[in-house]
Amino acid sequence: MNWNLLGGDWNPSGWASQWPFQMPSGSVAKCSPLGLSLPDIAGISVFSIEAVEQRNYTYIPGLFAAGLPESSPIPDLNFCNVTVAYTHPGWHDSINVNVLLPTDDWNSRFAGIGGGVFATGGGLVAEFLMMPIMASGFATATTDGGHSSDVLGPEANEPSWALTSPGNVNWPLLVDFASVALHDTATIGKAVSEAFYGTAPRYSYFFGGSTGGRQGHMLAQRYPQDYDGIVALFPAVNWVKFFFSNFWPTFVMDQIRTYPRPCEFDAITAEVVSACDILDGLEDGIISRVDLCDFDPHDVIGKKIQCDGAETTVSSAAAETIQKTWDGPRSSTGEFQWYGFSKGTNLTQPVTGPIQIQCEEDGSCKSEANFVWARYWVKKDPSFDMRAITHQEWDELVHASINEYDSIIGTSDPDLSAFKRRGGKMVNWHGTLDAAIPFNGSTDYYDRVLSRDPEASDYYRFFVAPGAGHCFNCGPSSPPTLGYIVDWVEKGVAPDTLRASGLNGLGVQVERDLCMYPKVQQYVGGDPTVASSFICV
Repeated sequence: MNWNLLGGDWNPSGWASQWPFQMPSGSVAKCSPLGLSLPDIAGISVFSIEAVEQRNYTYIPGLFAAGLPESSPIPDLNFCNVTVAYTHPGWHDSINVNVLLPTDDWNSRFAGIGGGVFATGGGLVAEFLMMPIMASGFATATTDGGHSSDVLGPEANEPSWALTSPGNVNWPLLVDFASVALHDTATIGKAVSEAFYGTAPRYSYFFGGSTGGRQGHMLAQRYPQDYDGIVALFPAVNWVKFFFSNFWPTFVMDQIRTYPRPCEFDAITAEVVSACDILDGLEDGIISRVDLCDFDPHDVIGKKIQCDGAETTVSSAAAETIQKTWDGPRSSTGEFQWYGFSKGTNLTQPVTGPIQIQCEEDGSCKSEANFVWARYWVKKDPSFDMRAITHQEWDELVHASINEYDSIIGTSDPDLSAFKRRGGKMVNWHGTLDAAIPFNGSTDYYDRVLSRDPEASDYYRFFVAPGAGHCFNCGPSSPPTLGYIVDWVEKGVAPDTLRASGLNGLGVQVERDLCMYPKVQQYVGGDPTVASSFICV
């Protein structure tokens, strides 16, 4: 999940000052711990409240980070920066909720902001989303869930918060991460907003992608009263299964003890794009009609390619590995376990690609993978060597993950009836070239929702983003915005398409309209860089 995050000790001062805010120029009584009187909240004990006024603050986006597009500085921001530190008595957890409250022109709306990978929220991703959303008039909030919010920190591989001791999962922090802290953020964030403004928010919204997308779906499934509108993108639902799609290519190569070079996989990807690109009527480096693409990677075996300045050929091992990566994991008896990645996906892209091959100067190569879910939560053993398991042991891992954690963090319950009754609205878009979370995980979930309620599109819509990856700036994708969900909730204007922009597969800037599933884009003629040249079929 290229939008990424993870765990450490409680430090409310560090949390409140995680961004380089300017010193306040004065004091406002209501922007102070004494001015923010919160009601008693069942199940929560507040440690402290910190509040700092910011005047004429200029938000300067930090370094470009995974999945976040470039953005411009936002000057002249006036707001109250609040941190509420609390615990669930008996759980021994310490959680911080950060709330930003615009002191000028509040629009009477509240927005919760999600996290990524194993971070519940906060950090770089939350800052990137919270500041512009707050600048447009929203009170915004995020949570650290009781552990670190460092997107790209070392805990992405070694989460110190996962276990209380060898063999024992830190269940309170896992449940906080999975669901409870998300509900707390809505409850505390809206309470802080009401204490600050003297009136409760009229509407509440949630925005997140990847883990944040999973969180949005969890809120709709388990806490339908928390938000009126939810934007939950390229979501990590089916949490207990989809990780094994990422592990699968390495397991396949370990079984055959062969690790083809990245250039071989890239050559096969280029061939499948060349073969299936035209199926939507336009050659633009994007396979929009993946459903029509029956390309066989074995046809590329023996093709001569350039690899690190030398000529080589595509191996049968590369073809077999990439076919299995597209198919997704299967049991030792051939049974379906989960979906693979779409044809045309850049499987070797750094960090997020499921095929990570490192080659030495002597020509020897090895595969790398982040097995953190399997090591820390399924086996509860950070030293567990997943590289040495049999296929039967693989099956046992998959089964254990589902059996022990699906009810806690699976986030794939298709019953959204309470969210429907509450009048909630939710939107998801997912890129077909997502190399972190298989695109078909979203189609699977949406199909099951529709099977349960054929009228689900009245309150929940899923859009297909051909050529988009696991982020907001890789391929034609919709920008991070709450505009369309606000229009749906407050004006009754449901989005039939979502406007997207970005580079197509040939590196050309284009605009497209993302189609509502199961429809997909089809070129009908005209300027291929404008949305009007496509229809949804």
